[in-house]
Amino acid sequence: MREPYSLRNDEVRWVELQPYLLSRGYQLRPRYQPGWVGSWKATNGMALYHEDSRSARYMNVLDARRVEDDVKVILKRAPTTTQEIPIARYLSSEALLSDPRNRSVRILDVILLPGDDEWALLVMPYLRWFDDPHFQFRAECVEFFRQMLQGLEFMHEHNVAHRDACHGNIVMDSSRLIPKGFHFTSQWSHTGVPGFPFTYTTRLAVAPVDYFFIDFGLSTRFASFEDRHLVTGMAGQNKTVPELSYDIPYDPFKVDIYHLGGVFAEIVEDYHRLGIFQPLATAMMHQDASQRPDASSALAQFERIASGLGSRELNSRVLLYKKSRYARMCRRIREHLAYWDGDEEAKRSLLRMPFRIIIRRKNTESEKRKSSKASATTYGDSGSKPVVPFREKTMP
Repeated sequence: MREPYSLRNDEVRWVELQPYLLSRGYQLRPRYQPGWVGSWKATNGMALYHEDSRSARYMNVLDARRVEDDVKVILKRAPTTTQEIPIARYLSSEALLSDPRNRSVRILDVILLPGDDEWALLVMPYLRWFDDPHFQFRAECVEFFRQMLQGLEFMHEHNVAHRDACHGNIVMDSSRLIPKGFHFTSQWSHTGVPGFPFTYTTRLAVAPVDYFFIDFGLSTRFASFEDRHLVTGMAGQNKTVPELSYDIPYDPFKVDIYHLGGVFAEIVEDYHRLGIFQPLATAMMHQDASQRPDASSALAQFERIASGLGSRELNSRVLLYKKSRYARMCRRIREHLAYWDGDEEAKRSLLRMPFRIIIRRKNTESEKRKSSKASATTYGDSGSKPVVPFREKTMP
């Protein structure tokens, strides 16, 4: 049995690579040094309060420091048998980086691994998920939409279909948003040690924040516009694209439009005051691929919408629904509707009831059932249904 906080099998690989990486100018964290022993063992302290107890979040991705300038970078294991490395390097070429629309992550270095022809390491800037911390002003969302549409237009102009332009493959440069930086495996901590405040500013205060597409593992590059052809496959994060198929070919560029439209739709749904962009998201996610706009048309539609926003509207705050009082009220109502499922009269009565009474009744019912032993997924002996617990998701 593995000792708590000890190295996992996939982490041992990084320990074995550390001497070679150091010779190439990259230093891993103390946890991945050969002969590492947890620092908490010397003091009999709690491992949780020591940075080197933090294990890697992903098997093939790890942070490091570039020795020459002590800058944090990301190392990603990438297969040499796919187009990922060639496409990533192509989009990072000096000629393409000169275009400000290029929103593809920059490749700083490619490290060939000794004795391994199947894998190499891509070295990239130290970036963070695009929506963490969340947006606070409408102008921040507008800038994000613009950069992503420009980036998609740029890729498509160069005959590259990302094929997974989804939520998990979009990141941002948070160096000015979070001046003190963040820990790779504990991203709401500056040092990886809990108990200290995590500080950051707003995107509007340091605008513009730069956003990037990452992970070209599923991407396809065509030699020219004339050489474009249909593809097959169902890989990717968003499986709701209607035309995805292992057998019936489809246009990968229209799938990119759908994927990015899905990201926009999620943001519009999650935030208050962004409904003006719903028609754009809807058009990008049209069930008929032939009816979706191409990247340039989507960008033009976006600009028409954004041009109607004045400085007052742009500088107004957007509220994350899941943190608002309105969202809490809606969740309470949904919980009650689920509780009274099957009793239509009770449900109709509930919807006519003032919110303050719903909350009071909810709390009263919860108190009555505190001592109940009914399972959260089964009915009790009396046939009554358990109350669904309310949990509000908050920032770490």
